[in-house]
Amino acid sequence: MGDLPGFLDFTRPGNDCVDDSRYHPFVRFWKRYGRNFLKLLQLNLVYAVLTLPIYVWMMSLINGVLAQATGSVVSLLGSVLLYAVMSWPSWLLALLVGVSVVLLGPATAALSYAALNCAWDRPGLFWPGFRQAWKENWKQALPIGLADAVVCFSTLYYLVDGVTAFGNLGAVLRILWLFLVLIYAMVRVYLYPVMVTVELPFGALLRNCLSLALLKPWRPLLVILIAAVLGIGCMLADLVLVPCFLYSFVAFSAAFLTQPMIEKYLLNPQDSASE
Repeated sequence: MGDLPGFLDFTRPGNDCVDDSRYHPFVRFWKRYGRNFLKLLQLNLVYAVLTLPIYVWMMSLINGVLAQATGSVVSLLGSVLLYAVMSWPSWLLALLVGVSVVLLGPATAALSYAALNCAWDRPGLFWPGFRQAWKENWKQALPIGLADAVVCFSTLYYLVDGVTAFGNLGAVLRILWLFLVLIYAMVRVYLYPVMVTVELPFGALLRNCLSLALLKPWRPLLVILIAAVLGIGCMLADLVLVPCFLYSFVAFSAAFLTQPMIEKYLLNPQDSASE
């Protein structure tokens, strides 16, 4: 692939190391994002293809709820795409969604590894690194990806039909569930970056990510806010923005915000102990 144009050549090494430490973190974030924009766009396209069945399934649930409540839908293109595939055999639709759910965890681990390399200007080959991260972390990433799918669809269910299903306890359970989902989301912000950076047993991975998430909660909360804003924006803009930057921008934000904590408390714990 070395003779392919730059946009299609996944084997080209990254940017040379650029010393931008003198800049404010906000400026440094955008400088690094700009330098790696084309890589992140390629990364997002690959991830969007792998997770498209999950996205369509989610949008079908959201559109169905809104259609019943307000008579309108939030994603016209999503509805058209869903309508187009509804004539397919149900076993084929279930297979596509099932395969996408199984691939979700390993693909997210590889996405996080590539985003870390971009966020911290690490040298290396883009596509081989993506593939290697997938290969090395799929066993730990698989159950986390399955948990992501369960939490996502369970949350939609509780938000939509929690009161009907559980009567008077529905509102209380809904609030409790949203609190637990928020904690899960904060931990998840760290899960994949830690997984691809430090080799830990699964239990230690979960404990360390929980500790890091609660130590400085503003970092994972900021990533969650970015993901929520981008997610809503992409839904309002239909599928147009999803292949461009939704997933890679969130992964890049998580990499940029979590790596200092990972380096300080997991890679160099002696430095944090001396403070």
